[in-house]
Amino acid sequence: MTVLQKKEMVLCAGFVSKHIERDAYLPKQRDIILGKALKDLSADPDVLAIYIAGSLAKGTDDHYSDIDLHTIVIPKRKAEFLIGKRDRANNWGDVSFHEDCNPYSPYVVTHYNTFVKVDSWYHAPEEIVPSIWLKEVEVIYDPFNIMSPVIKESVKKVYKPTPDEVEHWRGSCLLLSMKPTGPL
Repeated sequence: MTVLQKKEMVLCAGFVSKHIERDAYLPKQRDIILGKALKDLSADPDVLAIYIAGSLAKGTDDHYSDIDLHTIVIPKRKAEFLIGKRDRANNWGDVSFHEDCNPYSPYVVTHYNTFVKVDSWYHAPEEIVPSIWLKEVEVIYDPFNIMSPVIKESVKKVYKPTPDEVEHWRGSCLLLSMKPTGPL
């Protein structure tokens, strides 16, 4: 393999892809599935807001990034959304498989045959509270202005580890640093 061929290969988590041509279409496939999901969800009168999180929202996505899709629904209909979450995701593209088996879990992970993965979360409005996790989200649909005040307060949040968390991570790092790295 020449240096030029290596430069043209796409890196993902430190690995070189052997499927450069296929992988070049992944962002387009991701956009198609996201478009179908947004069209489906925003047309539902029981959907109050939609936002994306993760690398897509932060602008740090790559060819292999998944879609972290969050949907806020009317509280009295949330149970129905959870039960039907697989069927709904099936409407957005050709599904290879779903990871989630629990019908009452608030999310489902769906893998499409285009190698795109969507993590779909369903929330009631009262579950959306200011959090460090809501600092960098992209609101896609919010006709009732649910997200704006929550995001405004989330930006002010700062993560402060507890003494127990510091001790846990200190111990984990020390243990890792003492682990042998070569043959015994």
